[in-house]
Amino acid sequence: MRKILSIIVVSLLLNGNAYAADPYSEKNRKKSEIKISCKIEEIVNHYAQEDGRPITDLKNMFVTDVDLPSFIIETNSYEDEVWLNQVGIKTNKNFPSELIFLTLQNTNKEDFVFAKKFTIKFKEKYKNGKEISFEIASSTFDKKKTLKLEYINEEFFSFREAIIASGGCHRIDPKNFDFEETVVQNEIRIAEYEAKKEKEILNKKKELLNKKKEELKKANIAEGKFELNCKDGVLYKAGRNPEPFDDTLNRLVDINNQSYSNLNFEPEEIHYFISTELLDKKLFLEYRFDKDTAQLLGYDRDAGEFAVKTSLRVSESLYQITKKKLDDVNKNIVNYKLPKNIFGDDYYTVSNLGTKKQEYEKFMIITSLLDNIENANVTKVTGASYKCNKI
Repeated sequence: MRKILSIIVVSLLLNGNAYAADPYSEKNRKKSEIKISCKIEEIVNHYAQEDGRPITDLKNMFVTDVDLPSFIIETNSYEDEVWLNQVGIKTNKNFPSELIFLTLQNTNKEDFVFAKKFTIKFKEKYKNGKEISFEIASSTFDKKKTLKLEYINEEFFSFREAIIASGGCHRIDPKNFDFEETVVQNEIRIAEYEAKKEKEILNKKKELLNKKKEELKKANIAEGKFELNCKDGVLYKAGRNPEPFDDTLNRLVDINNQSYSNLNFEPEEIHYFISTELLDKKLFLEYRFDKDTAQLLGYDRDAGEFAVKTSLRVSESLYQITKKKLDDVNKNIVNYKLPKNIFGDDYYTVSNLGTKKQEYEKFMIITSLLDNIENANVTKVTGASYKCNKI
């Protein structure tokens, strides 16, 4: 995590926004009287930039042993131009006490960019004693067509901060400027080389992992096991428009044993399903029932669709009636033992001990229950669907 974060911040420092207009010429840059060298000392990662979700692991949120190249800023107070490592950028605020400028950065995700806000505080010392402090705030990713350079340079632009890097700067003695600039350029070259090397290592690891996954997939297929991957979920509630959601469903299905493991959660635990054909459709069916929940699940092999129907509120009378019907079927299954849920309550689901006819009979009992609930009060039953691969 630390190395990946370092690569992101290196790219943040090395790429500015060049302007071809004369104010940003090399001649004007050399006239800058304010020349400072800055180094990041601390990074706080608030959001995972790929998906914008808050970071919850504190170990990955704070990085203090930062080893990144320095960067040089050149400007004159009250002027619109500032140079970041020799690249000209338009300032948003440029006073003797504070310098602020914004840039736009491409990402490794096609069609996405993020904004960076540099704030240099000339009158505020950094905690390690350096005479000037700074902060670089990076936004979460957004689409190029949404986040444009012209927009982010507006006075009232604001964004959700994904990463905040901070550190200290020192003023460069004009007599030593060429030397310090060479040192920084060397640091940047080393950082670029290390980032490239780290990327190559990550790519090799990814290739090996993909190769192992492919080998495992072939071995599973030979044994009658297939991955079922479902996404693009849509939730259906009575009286409301369909609601898309991002959760995925990933299973390793064993067709021979009519069982599966949940690759998202507890992959070692084995569950069972009913493999059947109805109305010329090849289906995998499941049911789940306890005192609080009644649920049906079905996968259409030909269409590559997965559907779920759920009620989270079952009246006591309907629960007892349904429980008796299920128990009447289960008592005819040899060696059947009713499982318990995590709360210690009776839990009904597909068993590998019953015949297909017995398990389908229980499936239809839950179907009848949900129909009764739905007819009595449609708001108690919700539906969901996924798009999946075909098995």
